[in-house]
Amino acid sequence: MGKCFTCAHKGILSCTKIRGGIDRMIYRFTDELGTFVVEDPHKHNLYFPLTDKEGRLLCSISPNLAGDIKRDNGHFLTAPASIEDLRSNLLCRRDFFIKTGSQTIRCSYPYQDRLEAGFLYHKIVKKTKSLEMEILNFVPFDTPVEIMRVTLRNRSSKAIKIIPTSFIPLYGRAEKSLRDHRHVTSLLNRVYLDKFGLRLKPTMVFDEKGHKANETIYFVLGFEDEGQPPAGQFPTLDYFYGQGDAVFPDAIEKNLRPARKKLAEFDGKESCAAFRFKEKGLKKSQAVSYFLLMGIAESEAEIRNTFKKLNSPEKIRKSFEQTRKYWLGYLSGLEFDFKDRDFNNWLSWVKLQPALRKLFGCSFLPHFDYGKGGRGWRDLWQDALALLLTQAGEKAKNFILDNFKGVRIDGSNATIITKDGQFISDRNRIIRVWMDHGIWPYLTLRLYMNKTGDLDILLREASYFQDHQHKRAKEIDLYFPHKDYTLRDKNGKIYSASILEHILAQSLVQFFNVGRHNIIRLESADWNDGLDMAPEHGESVTFSFMYAHNLRDLCAYLERLKEKTNKLSILKELTFLLDAKLKPRYSDFKYKQKRLNEYLGKVRNLSGEKVSLDIDALILDLKSKAGHLFQWLGRKEWLKEGFFNGYYDEQGKRVEGKAHKAGLPVRQAGIRMLLASQAFAIMSGAASEKQVKQLWRAIKRYLQDKELGGFRLNTNFNSHHHLDLGRAFGFSYGDKENGAFFNHMVVMLANALYARGFVNEGFEVINSIYKMATHNRAKIYPLIPEYFNNEGRGLYLYLTGSASWYIYTLLEEILGIKFALGDIYLEPKLSAGNFFKQEIETRFKLQGKPLRVIFARGREKNKKGGVYPVRNYCATRKNKEVSNGVYKIEEAYLGDKKIMPRSGRYIIKKEELRKAENIIKVYLS
Repeated sequence: MGKCFTCAHKGILSCTKIRGGIDRMIYRFTDELGTFVVEDPHKHNLYFPLTDKEGRLLCSISPNLAGDIKRDNGHFLTAPASIEDLRSNLLCRRDFFIKTGSQTIRCSYPYQDRLEAGFLYHKIVKKTKSLEMEILNFVPFDTPVEIMRVTLRNRSSKAIKIIPTSFIPLYGRAEKSLRDHRHVTSLLNRVYLDKFGLRLKPTMVFDEKGHKANETIYFVLGFEDEGQPPAGQFPTLDYFYGQGDAVFPDAIEKNLRPARKKLAEFDGKESCAAFRFKEKGLKKSQAVSYFLLMGIAESEAEIRNTFKKLNSPEKIRKSFEQTRKYWLGYLSGLEFDFKDRDFNNWLSWVKLQPALRKLFGCSFLPHFDYGKGGRGWRDLWQDALALLLTQAGEKAKNFILDNFKGVRIDGSNATIITKDGQFISDRNRIIRVWMDHGIWPYLTLRLYMNKTGDLDILLREASYFQDHQHKRAKEIDLYFPHKDYTLRDKNGKIYSASILEHILAQSLVQFFNVGRHNIIRLESADWNDGLDMAPEHGESVTFSFMYAHNLRDLCAYLERLKEKTNKLSILKELTFLLDAKLKPRYSDFKYKQKRLNEYLGKVRNLSGEKVSLDIDALILDLKSKAGHLFQWLGRKEWLKEGFFNGYYDEQGKRVEGKAHKAGLPVRQAGIRMLLASQAFAIMSGAASEKQVKQLWRAIKRYLQDKELGGFRLNTNFNSHHHLDLGRAFGFSYGDKENGAFFNHMVVMLANALYARGFVNEGFEVINSIYKMATHNRAKIYPLIPEYFNNEGRGLYLYLTGSASWYIYTLLEEILGIKFALGDIYLEPKLSAGNFFKQEIETRFKLQGKPLRVIFARGREKNKKGGVYPVRNYCATRKNKEVSNGVYKIEEAYLGDKKIMPRSGRYIIKKEELRKAENIIKVYLS
């Protein structure tokens, strides 16, 4: 690739030029507010999320109106929809039939479709010779109900008659009944018809562990234009189908008369909201609208209040505008302006993704057909990286204090966190532990402390989580008595301790929790959930790097904490793991294992006693452990191939390096390499500068796809390790955790490269995500998917941790707005490729006050007093002007006051940021 002079968007980040052609995204933005349109959207098998601000109703909708509506895993209004259901299952669609003479129009079928979507609504416009149809779906930001508005306009030259009928197949029970007693649970159904719709209230909740009375009501209400009710209903699938089926139902094909009152035959049947509206004549250009309200309630009064709030076109119009305004306001907490509409709008959708994962958890969208709701431990803390950039006040502090309560005293933690802040051991009640989980809370806490300056949070107290798992799931207590899942001491008293102690419990336990190679054990898996088949002998070098990082990094904050106190109060048993003064044999894995086992035995019956600990002694101990771990990993795990080994498998064999296949010479067997092993070696600081350069060459050689430009999660192991390491290697290569372009790891690699000063390399990595996401072969809406497959298609949409890391990296590393205990220091790592025009601007709040930071380039003046133009180029390593052109700060101002560099850094103290609005301007050269 050379210079891009033909691209409509000149900055590198917006150019998707690949192999000589411009391959734009499948959508087109229509304004500055994130609104986009897609022509013929049904070709792409996509889905879109709809929800309210609290996630009380969780919906997905596709261009053919498929998807589902639910409150949680136990309450689905419509049938649960997986990705294949979107195309093939007519019972997962919100349908609307229009009979016009001899023609039957089914709104879930395509008719010259055009999709429009925005924050947070989904609109499809369809056209036939006689009708224009607009179907709008949204969930009001303040009300858990999905609204569907169907507007029909006569576009022919003569009057027409229409007979409209809605068809919303209902499910009305828990997800598990889809294949467990599907028919039996339908026998519990009772439908109730009223003037405006239908209520489905099963008699009981079917559960063979113990049935119970049902109080939940599933409802659909409908009206025409200014409030006219339906003429009648077909409230069961049997009644709607007649002698037909879902494709050709008799209610439509034979124009059957609807029921006006409940019949006995309606009980115990699969239900549907099939409302027949009265026949209507439409003159030329005349329009009519039909409204459906779909939701789940716990009382008749709740349904009445919802209907009263939304029972007219005007009320719904206002609710729609308020909903758009709410979501746009939510996103305004952190704004970026790169002076390019496409990139700005795309970033807005990426900013929304952490909020969506907070509301949806890791379930409830069509690709995410696993789990039972709630967020995973890792997801919780990583999503907070982006959320803390916009919310760093009391709400953020409470978030941290509340969620540290999920830590166990054995260093493990609850794995699922529900919406109400309750902790669950495991979504599938499996006894297991992820070895990386102790990493993420500290990284999030670190950002909070740096942004707020609140070091005191280290001394704030929280309880611990306790359940049936002990000794990192090696011991199970089937008679666990405490149903509040809170750790108690031997006297039955709830034990609470400082947040610092929680971090120490997570970090110190893992330091000692090693396998026979003296590397921290892999246990049930690490960040890569697909490495789940080496629980006894597997070891993770990858996250041993990060535990070493956290141990060392924490010392800097302890040094600052000494300004407030020299002593800490720590659990007596935990001090057993602070052994550096004993001159321990850390190189002996058996010593570590023995000491850990003794500790786990001690905390099995917790004393609850605390002892005073000198901070200096703690710092010396942590530095000793970090130093040993870094030295050991660097000496033992660097490979002659020029990268790090990251794992040992269940046979205790090294995973990465040159493959050894029976019958093949080594040179033909290939290279086994994982991206995560290299990313965290760089991020943790374990890799020297020389090694980072070697790692980059290896990553480019073995993991970068030459055609798509992205970076794969691993080389092709050819299923060599899938029974000894994890399920990932049983997947098709190029999908999920086996060699896909897995964006979460890609963006963490970019973050690591930027943080280590490898700006051009970091840019190439992070830019690959945008280029792949906006290429038409990705076939996705504006967002970062979980991964791209071999064809470059984006899969697993919206609910991915990569979005948080992307925003975090953009603000802290690329724009270089870094927080340091309440202060700001500026360290931008911008190159020509980041600019579309001459300025980049970001806006957010700090200490509750608005802050604008503007980066401007090209201040050199020519002889006539003008400014030299700065040309824009496409991203390419061949272009030396781009690859070497990293900008440096020439001058910086806070308002009119020039910021003087201190030790080469442009630091703004928090005391200087007390104006109602602060503006920082940074001039680059």
